[in-house]
Amino acid sequence: MNCFFTNRQNGVSQGPHKSLNLALHVGDSSEDVAKNREILSKKAGTTNLVFMDQIHSDNIETITNKATNRVLKTDGIITNIKDIALCVMVADCIPILFYDETKKVIAAAHAGRDGVRQKIANKLIQKMVKEFSCKVKDIKVYIGPSIKSCCYEVKNDVTDGFEKYLIFRGKKIYLDIVQKCIDDIKEIGVKEENIETSSVCTCCDKDYFSYRRDGKTGRFCGVIVL
Repeated sequence: MNCFFTNRQNGVSQGPHKSLNLALHVGDSSEDVAKNREILSKKAGTTNLVFMDQIHSDNIETITNKATNRVLKTDGIITNIKDIALCVMVADCIPILFYDETKKVIAAAHAGRDGVRQKIANKLIQKMVKEFSCKVKDIKVYIGPSIKSCCYEVKNDVTDGFEKYLIFRGKKIYLDIVQKCIDDIKEIGVKEENIETSSVCTCCDKDYFSYRRDGKTGRFCGVIVL
């Protein structure tokens, strides 16, 4: 298994982002994004890259065909097929990668605020168990760079379900969405030692794309391949 998270370095895009932007919808030319995806392919060790049209849902699809390269209206993907790189694109949301070494199953999820509220990570794990007979105790989870509570300011109207994870600084409210995600994953039975979490805050670290910091911006990727 090979898994990693990119940043904005070492890309070829000459558009507004001049970096390793992997998204087609943010203003860079499709030719530059295609070149960046070639760079990604070499790092992943396969030309079979699967991207999601992410919609902040709890929709999860199983990839059964190597010819698949795009999944519509989905925020989680799973496969047990070798040489398919599952890709999740983010610019503050949480990229999550999953691996069951025993059953040889991999998965990727896009977890924004709505996705975490809907417990997409837990639902994806449940789907791994149902469709591939995975055992929760065998699943390893890799939580990539994302916006952290130091920067994730929210308003009262989006705090439902996150009450335990709010941090008050004067009149401002900040959300620790990563800890909420970790607690949910542990609640379903994933071992604490099987959860690896990046310390990088994408809003603080300019090596990463951040929608909160920059507005219109590129996307980096979490990638996992058997």
